[in-house]
Amino acid sequence: MTDKRQGEKSPFEEAIWIGTGNMGLPMAKNLLLSGIKLGVHNRTPDKLAPLLAAGARATSDLSGSLSRTPLVFSMLADDAAVREVASKQGGILDSLPTGGVHVSMGTLSPSFVEDLAKRHRERGQILVSAPVFGRPDRAQAGTLTIVAAGPSGNLDAVVPLLECMGSPVFRVGENPSVANHIKLLGNFTLGGLLETLAESLSLARKVGVSPTQLVEILDTAIYRSPVFRNYGQMMAREEFRPAGFRMRLGLKDVRLVLSEADRVEASLPLADLLHAGLLSGIHRGLEDWDWSALGQVRAEDAGAVRQNASVRHPPED
Repeated sequence: MTDKRQGEKSPFEEAIWIGTGNMGLPMAKNLLLSGIKLGVHNRTPDKLAPLLAAGARATSDLSGSLSRTPLVFSMLADDAAVREVASKQGGILDSLPTGGVHVSMGTLSPSFVEDLAKRHRERGQILVSAPVFGRPDRAQAGTLTIVAAGPSGNLDAVVPLLECMGSPVFRVGENPSVANHIKLLGNFTLGGLLETLAESLSLARKVGVSPTQLVEILDTAIYRSPVFRNYGQMMAREEFRPAGFRMRLGLKDVRLVLSEADRVEASLPLADLLHAGLLSGIHRGLEDWDWSALGQVRAEDAGAVRQNASVRHPPED
């Protein structure tokens, strides 16, 4: 269900934030607006400057800072990054005090989250999983959709802080990995939309239909969705850089979906198709392009005439 208690204050007065990438940086800036005392940590200290200017403090001594702080947020790209910061000597598991809460907000595999939750419990700590839906523009605006799972009393305490970063906040139970299942299913569903758009626009170009007009008509007649409209316009205009969500991360999420499907012996033919398309894009050098560049992959496969065919691989901005 969606949490309805907006306006309540969290009992936490200070926290540590780990991860200041395209999503983590604006999310942490919005969290600062709650008035919480926020220490920030990143493997690349130069990335902390905007947060320090906004009132955060740098935490170079992560172990010492964690030992004095009952709440830590992590917004990291994958299992390996979270495993490194959680499991290393002086990391989250070693240093977070008994009763401390770790709020993990990245897109991670459910099996990894289950193991991480178990390891936290063994140390008397709590894991809350709160992955987000939305691109960097929504992170900046504080309008992310957040899916949160964990022990109910701990959710009560952190939801007011999550609401600084997005709304609605959906509470989906006490098992943290459920939130990660939902996040992966959401990304898989969005990937299916990208595949449909990519193929439709490829055929549109070959038969002389305006890609931008097609997107406008389909959104008006069928979808009426800002997600469809935004991605459709990006793909129609071939605006794949800078990336809001990199193709290599899209491939990572599809692989996680396929792994879960294999575990429960579920057939997901579309996931296989998406995996092949994104992998093909990466082999073409598009790994750091937005994953909507799947549209370019399908257009090239179809031999479609593209507006920007003369600038197939433009330099980084």
